[in-house]
Amino acid sequence: MKKYIALFALALALVALPMFGLAEAFDPAGFIDWFNESNTWMTVANGHWSSDPADQPTDEDLAKIFSATVKQQNAVHWTPWYFIVVKDVEEQRKIIGDYWGAPEDMATEGTVTVLCLADQLLTEEQGHVSKYDGYYMPTKFATYDAGLTCGLFGVAAATMGYQTHYFGEINGEYAPKDLADGQYQSLSRYVKDEYTRVWGMMSPLEGEVNEAYTYPVAGNCVFVCALVVGKPAADETIETWGTNHARPNNWVIWDGVPNENPSPVASGAVVVEAEEVVAEEAPAIEVGENEYIGVGQGIHGDVQVKVSFADGKIAAVEVVAHNETTGICEPAIEQIPGAIVAAQSADVDAITGVTVTSEAIKAAVKDAMAQAGL
Repeated sequence: MKKYIALFALALALVALPMFGLAEAFDPAGFIDWFNESNTWMTVANGHWSSDPADQPTDEDLAKIFSATVKQQNAVHWTPWYFIVVKDVEEQRKIIGDYWGAPEDMATEGTVTVLCLADQLLTEEQGHVSKYDGYYMPTKFATYDAGLTCGLFGVAAATMGYQTHYFGEINGEYAPKDLADGQYQSLSRYVKDEYTRVWGMMSPLEGEVNEAYTYPVAGNCVFVCALVVGKPAADETIETWGTNHARPNNWVIWDGVPNENPSPVASGAVVVEAEEVVAEEAPAIEVGENEYIGVGQGIHGDVQVKVSFADGKIAAVEVVAHNETTGICEPAIEQIPGAIVAAQSADVDAITGVTVTSEAIKAAVKDAMAQAGL
C-alpha cells in the first residue's frame, strides 16, 4: 500500500474528532480552522527533523496519541492493525533504508518510527499461521482500516505538537521482504512472541476482551506502513519543511441526475467465452550473438538487463525493462551500467538513495554473466 492511502485517511479521520480527549481549553468547534491554518499536520521533509532527544515523543505522549488512534472505527471492527514503536535511531534508519534518501535524514535522535502491521492480508496459502474458524477473509479492508487508523494517529499527533512522515515502502536491511515470495514484510525482528492482536468485533464494548479471539501478531500480521514521528528542526519554518504541494479540492456534491453515458472501460468491453480468452504475452526482447538477458529483483518487480560480451569481457549493459519508481530510479539506471562496464565487474558501489534498484541491476548482470559462462 502506498503512503498516500494513509495520508488520504488523515482527512477522513476528522469525523472521529469527538473521540479525542482534548484539553479543556480546546474548542472542538474551531478544530478545522486550526487544522487548515496551522499546517502542523504537514509532512516533515526528510532531513528536517529535530535531532534533539528532548523532542522525541515521550512514552506518555505516545500513550495519549494511541488512546485516540485505537478508537478508529474499522470495517465490522476486525481491528486488523497492530502498531510497534521503535525508538532507537539506528534501528529506525535500518528499517526505512535509503530508497528515499540518506538514512540519517529519515530519522534522528528526536524521532520514533511507528510500524503499522495488519492482519487479514496474508492468506493461509502464503503462510498465515492462525486459523480463524470461518472468519478469515483476506480483503482490501485490512489496508483500508490500517490507513484510516494511521490517519487518525496523525491527527492526534498534530494536536500534541508532533508531526509525521509516512512511508508506504521501506527497504532497510532490517525490513526484508520475507513472506509470500517477497510480496510482504514480516518485520519479525520487532515482533515478540508475546505480542497479540485482539478482534474488536468479538469483544464487549466495556470489560475484558474476548480471549477466544486473541491471536499472535507473529505469523499473521504483515507490514503496511511506517510513520516517523517527531518535531521539525528548531530553525526550520513551515515554508521550508512542509510538503509544499497543492491540496486540490477533489470532491463534488452529485446533482442527482444519473449519468447515462457508459464509462470508457464498460463501453469498450467485449464479452467472450472463457476458453476464448488468450493472455497477451509481453513483447520479446531481441538479443543477438553474445547477448544475454539477466533478471534482478527490484522494489516493484523484475529488472531486466541486456548484457553484451566480446572476447570474454563485458562490452555493454542496458536496462531494457523495469517497474521501478519514475523520478527516483533514474540515477541507478543511468550510472550503474556504465560503472559495470568500466570495472568489468558487477561488484560496483550502489547509488545512494536507489540502493535496491542498483542491486537489482547488479544482480541481473551477474545472472547474464552466469548464462554466458563467465
